[in-house]
Amino acid sequence: MAFNFIWAVYLAGRSGWVAIAIGILLTIPPAKAILKLSSRYPDCNIFDIIKISCGKFIYTIFIIINAAVNIILAVIILNFITGTVKVYFLQFTPAWVIMIFTLVMAFLFVNNKTLLFGRAIELLTIWYVLNFFAGFSLGFVKEFDLKNIFPIFDTTLMKFGQAVFFSFCSASEILLLTIVLIGHLPQTAGNKRSIIMGISLWSFILALAAFIMQGISGIELLMRTASVGVEISRAIYIGDFFRGLELFILATYILISTLRLSLYLYCTWIPFKNSFNRRYSFTILLLISLIIIIPSIRLDSYNTAFFASLFMDYYVILPFVLFVIIIAFLGAGFKKKNTGSDVE
Repeated sequence: MAFNFIWAVYLAGRSGWVAIAIGILLTIPPAKAILKLSSRYPDCNIFDIIKISCGKFIYTIFIIINAAVNIILAVIILNFITGTVKVYFLQFTPAWVIMIFTLVMAFLFVNNKTLLFGRAIELLTIWYVLNFFAGFSLGFVKEFDLKNIFPIFDTTLMKFGQAVFFSFCSASEILLLTIVLIGHLPQTAGNKRSIIMGISLWSFILALAAFIMQGISGIELLMRTASVGVEISRAIYIGDFFRGLELFILATYILISTLRLSLYLYCTWIPFKNSFNRRYSFTILLLISLIIIIPSIRLDSYNTAFFASLFMDYYVILPFVLFVIIIAFLGAGFKKKNTGSDVE
């Protein structure tokens, strides 16, 4: 949602930031369902549970669809960050150079031990959150105008509901990642609560970011470009010397993109890694990276990637995740009924 949240603003107007917060929070009930299911099968992700309860054939179908979804999302995010960097900073750098550099960074993060990969994700997350608010802190003091915020609800209930639904669909990427990552999460109450707390925190952070940007620029600029953070930061300065805040925001977008790309790679790689001999894991990860970079370079279009992301959010990610959860619950239920046990 860091790039396409502007669609929620387009639908809901000044109340877009409220719709974003509510939409993200709506992912908590499905996340709790994933956590409940995983508690019956320690050390298994949701696809492993489907394999145990429904068989290898059904499992193979699901991990292939999961790979296709994550690869498409990776292609989209690569085009997002490449378009942003080329428009604002590296106009003469070939797109494929930026894409390969970003993908190599993500590859290096993923091709590591699970614990180290998790720590890298934590550090990237903290870094981009601090970077973003450091970049806009001066703008909040100097440019923020409450006239751009009030009246908050300047749209119809139907439009607001559509914005909430879109935000829920877009935020369901959290669930797409959770169904794989849950297999590496220690089964403790604290770790389970951390997922719910993380979703709640992200709801607050992204809504606050949209609130700040709206207060600085108004909704007109928010609806013009998906890289609105960079555009707004270019207009923030103090005197004749303190400029260049867009570098903070560009770094934020790069960090978000690298983080998301790493997670897409990881969630494609792990199910296949578990299905084949572990010694081929590096080769599988390399092959997935090649499958991502080839269509990314061929697409090379920010606008096409944006509309593709809307299609994926509305029609693919949420339906797929909910279907996976339902099949896993049904399979686990049938297995328990037939054998009297949840696990093999």
